[in-house]
Amino acid sequence: MRGPVVVTLRNEASPWGISAAVALHALLAAMLALMPLPKPPKRLEEERVSVDILTQQRFEASTRPPPMPAAPEMPAAVPPRAASPAVSQPPAAPAMIRPTEMLSAKTLADPGSRQARADFATFASDERMVQLCNLEAMDQIRRWRTDYQPERVVPYATAEEKIDGTMIAANGAAFRSRRNWYGLKFRCQLAGDGESVVGFEFLVGDLIPREKWDELGLPAVH
Repeated sequence: MRGPVVVTLRNEASPWGISAAVALHALLAAMLALMPLPKPPKRLEEERVSVDILTQQRFEASTRPPPMPAAPEMPAAVPPRAASPAVSQPPAAPAMIRPTEMLSAKTLADPGSRQARADFATFASDERMVQLCNLEAMDQIRRWRTDYQPERVVPYATAEEKIDGTMIAANGAAFRSRRNWYGLKFRCQLAGDGESVVGFEFLVGDLIPREKWDELGLPAVH
């Protein structure tokens, strides 16, 4: 019987083969060294987002459209100042004269007024009150201004007198003094029985032109 056969492999490479392999490896190494290295892939930079928290006022200001440029102001033309018309105020009505002492009763009590007292007794109530007020008017005017010498009163020269109970208002009266007629206004308050004057006020007016006497029923003589 035959024993196992041992086979031995032997590397019998030639010296030329080894040299060639070494040269080839050196050449490959040199080529690899000369080759440019591959560029690393660019890393995408992360986008940075800045967050700014706005207040309500800043938000409104940021969303408001920008203001329009203001037009240059033109100087306003100043109109010429017109002279203001003078406002004429109506003249104040002159105050009535209000005597504190009544005089007609004293005049009638005088002995020289006996006929006047007799005449008064014949008058109706309203006429007697009117005549008492006429007498009071003459007495008060005479005391107020001594240059007047009243001798007659017409209570209805330019307007009818008004009788309201024991009050008589004569706004259009006239009186005669020294041959001239003057305008007169009076208010006369009589006592409850109408027999005496208890209150009186008057205002003397202007001289009445002679050409108006006939129109107003004012006699030229007493």
